[in-house]
Amino acid sequence: MQKGIFLGLATADIVYYVPHHLENNEKLKAERQLAYAGGPATNAAVTFAAFGNEASLITGLGQHPLAHVAKADLADHKVQLIDCTDQPRRPPILSAIIVDLSTGERSVVYSNTDLRKLRHDAVNESTLEYADILLFDGYYLPQATQLAHWAKPLRIPVVLDGGSWKEGLEKLLPLVDYAICSSAFTPPGCTDSDSVIAHLRDYGIDNIAITKDGAPIIAHTQGQTTELPVMTVKAVDTLGAGDIFHGAFCHYILENDFLLSLERAGEVASLSCTSLGTRAWIEQEKFI
Repeated sequence: MQKGIFLGLATADIVYYVPHHLENNEKLKAERQLAYAGGPATNAAVTFAAFGNEASLITGLGQHPLAHVAKADLADHKVQLIDCTDQPRRPPILSAIIVDLSTGERSVVYSNTDLRKLRHDAVNESTLEYADILLFDGYYLPQATQLAHWAKPLRIPVVLDGGSWKEGLEKLLPLVDYAICSSAFTPPGCTDSDSVIAHLRDYGIDNIAITKDGAPIIAHTQGQTTELPVMTVKAVDTLGAGDIFHGAFCHYILENDFLLSLERAGEVASLSCTSLGTRAWIEQEKFI
């Protein structure tokens, strides 16, 4: 069993599955509804735990009744929650998600994350005790950067889930070992994958991947850039696939090289798209 520390966003999600996307002023009955914890680091932690690992999630949820939707889900999936919000009575970040069952594509509306902060004592050097790997999703950057500083001399690998560029990331990037980014991750001045890779290499990151939904993964390691094919599946729900990819990568990289870890994580993420929601794939042991 490996131990992973995941620091980042946690939300309370309500997901509606509809036969088609809504038109203006249309009312539509959902064919199914789910409620659980969401957020990049959160879904990655759940995935890491699904492989039989120990996952701790440092985030901010608070004591508001709506937060218990997320807390119950995390407990069900054996993720240790370290709740360090600086405003415990405030409602958690809420997301309303609509998934088009005809395509598997999703739309997300969520409440503001900019003013969300963690307590100053949210992390300390003992946080890293027995940790084998860290993942940050770009939220709560002061705490992420501090943890990464402490992890460096301990040689604990640091993984960045680069979903989108966030102000302040330039302080964290020099401490990152593996940058796994989406095609929406565009640092200032970058216009394509080559410029993103060059930008990240300037910060000393040697292992970089850019995922592009169902298109091949662009991977850069040992000074070489290559493309890795993605498994073709009939997608019914793409929600959280990128987050699941990151959690699976954290599991595989502890025992495999970079390219093989990307390939296996890609398989898990692709197969997760064949079932509804971000949890159903866990029940199917052949995926693990």
